[in-house]
Amino acid sequence: MSLPLNNYQVDLSELEGRKFTCLDGCGLCCLCQPELLEQEVTYFKRNHPDHLVAKKQPHKHFALSLKKKVGSCAFLSSRRCDVYNIRPHYCRQFPFHIYVGSRVQVELDLSCRGVWTDKGEDCMSAGARLIADNERAIRPTYEKADEVYRQFFKNCLDMECDCRPNDLRASISKVSGDMSDLAFISSLLEASAEEEKVDLASFKPTKLDQTRTKELHEAATEAAIDSLGSPNPFDAPIYCAEDNGWNMFRFEDDTIERYMLTDEGDLDHISSIEPSSVELREPTASGRKVLNDYVAMLNRRDSLMGNAFFLMDEYAYEDYVANIYYGVLATSVLEVLWRSSLISQVFGTELDARGMREGIIYYDMDRLDAPTIGAFI
Repeated sequence: MSLPLNNYQVDLSELEGRKFTCLDGCGLCCLCQPELLEQEVTYFKRNHPDHLVAKKQPHKHFALSLKKKVGSCAFLSSRRCDVYNIRPHYCRQFPFHIYVGSRVQVELDLSCRGVWTDKGEDCMSAGARLIADNERAIRPTYEKADEVYRQFFKNCLDMECDCRPNDLRASISKVSGDMSDLAFISSLLEASAEEEKVDLASFKPTKLDQTRTKELHEAATEAAIDSLGSPNPFDAPIYCAEDNGWNMFRFEDDTIERYMLTDEGDLDHISSIEPSSVELREPTASGRKVLNDYVAMLNRRDSLMGNAFFLMDEYAYEDYVANIYYGVLATSVLEVLWRSSLISQVFGTELDARGMREGIIYYDMDRLDAPTIGAFI
C-alpha cells in the first residue's frame, strides 16, 4: 500500500495482513536502550533522574539506563514495565520502524514474537497512525535522505552503473521460490562475488557435491562469526526463545558459547558448542514457504536496498549493484538458515515452518540494524 503524503510517498505494504500484540513475559524490546525525545528527557530528569544516562554514540543523546549497564531496561520488573503509561516513544513504536529513503516505508521487526500470533491490532492501522504521529520528524529527515539518494543515483550515472531498484526487485521475484535451496544459494553467492554481472534470467545453479557443501558450511560459519563474534558480549544478538528465555550465542575463540541473560542483567554460561557440529540443514516444505515469504518481504524492504547501495558506495561504484544486491539477499538467507540450524540443534526443533520462524525471530532485528544510505527514525 502506497499513500501520497505531501511531497513524498508512504509505503505500508510490509504490514498488510499482519496483526500485532505484546506478549507477556517476552521483554525483547526492553533489551534495546531507548533514546529519548527532548520532552521525554525533561520528564525523566524531573521524575527519574537516576535512570537517565548520557550517550555519545552514534550521536549525543539521553537514554534510559540498563540494569548493570548491559541488561534490560532499569524499569523492567518481572518482565513488566514500571512506567508503561509514560514509556518513551521508542518503546511505543516497537516493533514498527520508519525507514526514510527515496520514500517513507514502515518496516516490521520480525524478531518480535507478537507479530507472529495473528492476534491483536491491525498493523496497517497502527502503521498509518505512526506516520501521522511522526510527520514533523519525518519531513526534515526525508529532505536529507532524498538528497543522499539523489547524489547516489547521480554517482551511479557518472560511473555508468545500472542501479534501478525496480529491475533488481523484479529479477529476484522471479526466483524467490529458489532462495530456500542450498544449491541455489551457494551458486548465487559464488556468482555475486565474481567480476561478471549476474543475470538471473539465465542463471543455472550448480549441484552441491561434498566440496561445495563444505565451502557453503564454511561461508555460513564465517557469516555467523561476523554477526555473533562481537568483542563485547553484551553487544551480541539475543534470541528470545519460545519459553521467553534470553539466549545469547557468542563465538569465543574456536567455540560457540551459550549464555542466558538474566532479568538482573547477568550473563549465566550454559554450554559450549563446537561450530563444526552445527550442520546447515535444508528446510522442509513448510519451512521453505516461510523462508521464501521472508525473502519476498526482504526484497520489498527499502532498508535492504539501502544497505546494498551503502555497500556500492563503499566499493567506490566498481562492482555491479545487481551482484551486491543478490549477495546481500543470499547472505541474509544463509544467516537465517544457519541460525535456524543452531536453534534446531540446541532446542530439538525441525526446520519446518516453526523452525524457520525461530531463525527469522533470531535474525531479523540484526538485519534491520545493517548500515544503509537512508535513515530510521
